[in-house]
Amino acid sequence: MRKFLTYMVVLLISATLSLAPITALAQEETGVYGLRNEIGAEAMIGDALIVRPVSLVCLGVSSLVFLIGWPFAAAGGNQDMAKQKMLKDPVEFTFKRPLGDF
Repeated sequence: MRKFLTYMVVLLISATLSLAPITALAQEETGVYGLRNEIGAEAMIGDALIVRPVSLVCLGVSSLVFLIGWPFAAAGGNQDMAKQKMLKDPVEFTFKRPLGDF
């Protein structure tokens, strides 16, 4: 009986793993991972109340880390990349993108 149960479990796992791509293809394009043409009000509200304040705090933290690490970046020759990643990208994410567009 134990051997039969082991075979059934292996068969079930094999069937699940082999059929998973088929179920993924059967999903609609407008699901969670589908492309959206317009931004919903929920996304705008969440962006305005949660994401923007958190990204503003993260911008302050990354600016402080950039100031502390700038001499090391200058010594390593990658101060332009550090400035882009730690200052410019967070500023663009916080202030220059449309409301609700993540």
